[in-house]
Amino acid sequence: MLFPPLIRQEMLPEESYPLNNGESIQLRIADESDLEDIILIQEACYQGKAPWGRMAVNNELRNKHTAFFLMAHTAQAAVAFIGISKRNDSLHVTNIATIPTYQKQGIATFLIQTVMDLAKQLKRRRITLEVRMSNETAKSLYRKLEFRDGRIKRNYYHSDGEDALDMIYLLDENEMGEYNEPQSFK
Repeated sequence: MLFPPLIRQEMLPEESYPLNNGESIQLRIADESDLEDIILIQEACYQGKAPWGRMAVNNELRNKHTAFFLMAHTAQAAVAFIGISKRNDSLHVTNIATIPTYQKQGIATFLIQTVMDLAKQLKRRRITLEVRMSNETAKSLYRKLEFRDGRIKRNYYHSDGEDALDMIYLLDENEMGEYNEPQSFK
């Protein structure tokens, strides 16, 4: 194999994650057969639209040495995913979504915490992401998980021009650098 995959299944938690409704979810690394589930989950979360189209998701699914998706499944169906790309000394959350009927059950927290564990295994120094300025629920979750606010990216989202907030989780607290105060840039 010319380029080994960034992660392997054995790096993920083996135990299932119990949900409030009595079901449980299992995690696995997504492959190209998960493309339609990722699109359907996005459409369920974003008023019938998938912010990441089929071509973009498929490219990420195929670039296993620089990116990966984790799928969260109940016994019946895929209910959530998180997309990650490798950047220098960090992992970057490209997308995270949970279908509405499974939201508020800790799945997003479990996905982020799994990525935190993977970042440690891969000897990464930080995890980064962008979040819509209007998405108070997500910002609150990330702050609860000790992500810090970074700079504001003006007109970041192409669909509507909304600003994004850069957020960072540091695996080494001595790395704070530019993430001391929120700032904006154009």
